[in-house]
Amino acid sequence: MSNNAIAISLLIGFTILLLLSYYFAVKKRGRRIFIAFIYIAMLIYTISQGLYYAKTMPGTSPDESAHISYIYYLNQSHEIIPTFEDMHLFSSAPMKWSVDNYWYQEDSVNYVCHPPLYYHLMRLAGGFTPTEDPAVATIDKFAMRYFSMGIYIIGLILLLYIGYSRLDKARPWLHLLYATVVTSIPMMAYELCGVTNDALALVTAALCALGLIRFCEEKRGYLTYILIAVGITGSYLTKMTAALLCIITSLLVLVITMIMEKSLKNSLKKEFFVTIPIYLLALIYFIHIYRAYGSWQPSLEVISTPEYFHNTIYYIDPKERVSFTTGEYFTYYFSRFFLSWSGIEAGQRFMKFSPFSKATLPAELLWFLPALVILPWVKNVSKKLTLPVFAGWISCIISFILQAKSAYGTYLTRGYMGGFQSRYYLPFIFVFAFGLVFFLQSLVVANGYDPETETIVITDLSTYSRKFFRNQLIYLVALAYAFLLFYGNFPFFLMHFAQ
Repeated sequence: MSNNAIAISLLIGFTILLLLSYYFAVKKRGRRIFIAFIYIAMLIYTISQGLYYAKTMPGTSPDESAHISYIYYLNQSHEIIPTFEDMHLFSSAPMKWSVDNYWYQEDSVNYVCHPPLYYHLMRLAGGFTPTEDPAVATIDKFAMRYFSMGIYIIGLILLLYIGYSRLDKARPWLHLLYATVVTSIPMMAYELCGVTNDALALVTAALCALGLIRFCEEKRGYLTYILIAVGITGSYLTKMTAALLCIITSLLVLVITMIMEKSLKNSLKKEFFVTIPIYLLALIYFIHIYRAYGSWQPSLEVISTPEYFHNTIYYIDPKERVSFTTGEYFTYYFSRFFLSWSGIEAGQRFMKFSPFSKATLPAELLWFLPALVILPWVKNVSKKLTLPVFAGWISCIISFILQAKSAYGTYLTRGYMGGFQSRYYLPFIFVFAFGLVFFLQSLVVANGYDPETETIVITDLSTYSRKFFRNQLIYLVALAYAFLLFYGNFPFFLMHFAQ
């Protein structure tokens, strides 16, 4: 079967799912089974994409060689916290005489300076066999890829569970919207196929999110505080961008809750203090790194010699730099950021043609919808999820501003044109999914839909007819939006990029 035929078959299958979600919105019998099927189907579909990418485009996930080199260093050194300046890189291409043997280049410096939790977990995957030459190792990349994929799938299941457990079971189309958003950003499936610490960041951020949601639902027992503590600490020991999202969101939720409830004791109960030792792990790591490098996260610029750093892709010779005004640079930055959000930005680039096409706009609009949850008619449906969704969105915006500021600074000082990776925000994709779901749900409720009777409140016949028509229009917009998100992911790739 050709790639086009597969893409069309997927679109037909998803259309059937859309129609069934409308059918089960009316038909109660079998509704819960269908909702569970939505999540299982979208999970299997995403995993299948990851397996496809792993088989057809191996070795193209972001910085995979550097991540594997990190794992190898920990295997050899047995350090808990690595000495970053002593870490080196495997060659990106195998040795000419064997496809599984790679040269460990001791004249290079590993540019990945992430915290080590993910890499210690990945040591359990094995994948390294020494050879007679101490500078060469045999690497079973697929053993590590599939182990990392297992970690990533746990995070994806947690994100899907958040939607399944919190959304109204009377409206299957809301669940389909949520599950589609969570799985529709192309880098979500693409990263399944590679060795990347983004896998564990998805798990730790999802745990933090689940804990914060429970906190806002006033389920403030041991489990809630443990989820938040493990989520924040695990994120900090895995990936700083994920940690930033978790920390900002948690602080916003805590402060706003204290202001609303006028009580510190009600927010930081005795169960919270039991989790303090978990936070101390992050504090110990921070103190160690700050004393060693004078920063909360070391960078290649700090750990390498100027001579080496100036010969990397992160430093552009002044004669070869692109000259932008401030406005031109941020136009470039925003375009690249959102194209990478709706496309694949890795060892190979599979990007959409324009930030304003029908295949990109639905994904980009997701960034603006969570802001609407504070509107009165949207709060009527988002209820206790209003605060975690809005706080999560604010943390994404703050992180985005800091990321853009950092990227602009490196452009000015080093001429480097990167730093626009949008995949950093995938751990908080639930925020964008809820933003879309609650906005569309609020339109239906504001139009007279009664969630108790699952019908439109009847006044006179003409008013009922108008409201009925508006409701059908809202359903149509919601399902069309889901279809475009679905199309802009794997079907688009198959139609335009697959060989």
